[in-house]
Amino acid sequence: MSVARPILDFIDSIEEKPKDLSLTLRTFRRILTYHRSSLPLIALIVLLAAARSYLFLLEPIYTSTIIDEVITPRNLAPLRGLLSKMLLAGSGWALVNFAVTYLNGVLAQDVVGRMRSDYNRSVQSKSFLFFDTNAVGDLTSRATTDMQFVDNFLRTWLSVVCNTLFTLAFNFWMMFSVSPRLSLLAMLPMPLVFFMQARAFMLTMPLFRKMQLTLGKIGAYVQQNIVGMKNVRIFQREEEMDRGSQEISARFANIAIRAGRIQAVYIPSAQNILTLGIAAVYIYGTNLVLDGVLTLGGILLFARYMMRTANPLRMFAMFTGSLVNATSAAERMFAVMAMPDDAQDRPDARDITIERGEIEFRDVTFGYVEDRPVLRNISFTAHAGETIAILGATGTGKTSLIYVIPRFYEIDSGSILIDGVDIRDFRVSSLRKQVGMVLQEVFLFSGTIRSNIAFGKPDASLDEIRAAARAARIDDFVESLPDQYDTEVGERGVTLSGGQKQRLTIARALLTNPKILILDDSLSFVDAKTEQSIQQAITDALKGRTCFIIAQRLSTIKNADRILVLEGGQVVEFGTHEELMARGQIYARIYQTQFLDGAPDAPEAMPNAE
Repeated sequence: MSVARPILDFIDSIEEKPKDLSLTLRTFRRILTYHRSSLPLIALIVLLAAARSYLFLLEPIYTSTIIDEVITPRNLAPLRGLLSKMLLAGSGWALVNFAVTYLNGVLAQDVVGRMRSDYNRSVQSKSFLFFDTNAVGDLTSRATTDMQFVDNFLRTWLSVVCNTLFTLAFNFWMMFSVSPRLSLLAMLPMPLVFFMQARAFMLTMPLFRKMQLTLGKIGAYVQQNIVGMKNVRIFQREEEMDRGSQEISARFANIAIRAGRIQAVYIPSAQNILTLGIAAVYIYGTNLVLDGVLTLGGILLFARYMMRTANPLRMFAMFTGSLVNATSAAERMFAVMAMPDDAQDRPDARDITIERGEIEFRDVTFGYVEDRPVLRNISFTAHAGETIAILGATGTGKTSLIYVIPRFYEIDSGSILIDGVDIRDFRVSSLRKQVGMVLQEVFLFSGTIRSNIAFGKPDASLDEIRAAARAARIDDFVESLPDQYDTEVGERGVTLSGGQKQRLTIARALLTNPKILILDDSLSFVDAKTEQSIQQAITDALKGRTCFIIAQRLSTIKNADRILVLEGGQVVEFGTHEELMARGQIYARIYQTQFLDGAPDAPEAMPNAE
């Protein structure tokens, strides 16, 4: 099946029915809540927008007066004063318009900054399960592409709304002052204008929403292709990936074209309908001029205001499209923010110092999906200062077992105690600060070796960083580099080997001086000689500390104080190497089959490890 097929199926599954308008309005109201701290700035923008609309009102008045008082009577005396007023009004409008545009940009950045901060803070607070089930590209798209739509909307919405309201109010006020009868005639097309714009809004709303949802999937697809490019090249799937990208882009373009076609039909309708109204005004107004009821300047003034009514209506129609884009984008962000956060502190949770590091599992059951437990009724005790090696085939729950200790996942039932205290009585930050982890999936941040080692303790001194590097047996390598600890590692540590990256992550964990250390198969990328060196360093550094190790290698297993064997999410054996060998059951069979009966190099590797 094509890699792009799930995304294409997702796009096809999105209904193109008019979305509940109340949802759009609720999302818009939620966006407005981010404006609360900017109320003084908003008030200033509204006042300036009113002044801008008023100044925009003046030029036709002066033009009408020139026609009636200068051109018609052939009297040049008032011309200089009228032109001066016209120039002042135009200059004032330009200055005020600049101020409104600038302040709208400031307001947009304030609001977008708060929204982006809330989104990022929300993502940072999510559980591991959240990241297991959400694509990185999609999450990134919500913070970038979606946020850009919101930003574009926020830069214009207040100005457009104010301009529409004030301009229409001032225009109709002036039109009524010139001729109430003509004003009533000019207002006759307005219901049709508003109907056409409302129709365009309802038709484009589901299409814009579908475009926003599709953009998120496109971001995930692109991110997947970039991260997996080596595999794409290895299996020669470049043409298929390119074809999938073209299919997705074509599907998105088709939706955008359909939305654009609707806008092309309906948005110009306001100006076309108003043009017909202007024609009716000229026909009726000409009779009023001939009858002496209205001056020539008066009818031109009236027509100018009618034409100026078309522009704010057109801008407002475009505003509705921007509103749909922004609310659809914001919905995706708010949907992430509404998802359950990471483990939460109990009301009575407190900062607790781990003194000994004894860990007890009491009948613990856990599963990623309801009614499908990965761990079943796990009970055992790791004594303070012990090193526990965890063995088991893929899918037996080894990684799940260690991840529930710092509450990266919440257990379904049972309890986990550290020094006799339930881990849920700890503040989450307090618990995790005292539990060091080195993950199987090595990750280094763009930056220097020093900043990566000190990631868990940013205020660490260089001496502390060097001590951690020596403990992880990486200091000799670092000292051999021209810039030593200030060497840039490149994005995701691409300038380092797998073993070097893994030792840096071990140094990062050791720097925090944890009471409990968890190694998730963290020695898989180092050779046997380096592993022995690191093992000895860890043994020296963690005397009196409790350590869990998911292991593949015989040396790691035999050096552990006790070995815990998992099968089917349950503890089937737990004891020392000698005890388990004496029992002659699962561990003994694994040891006999994988370690003693293998090739000469086989004893250093345990297959089927997670």
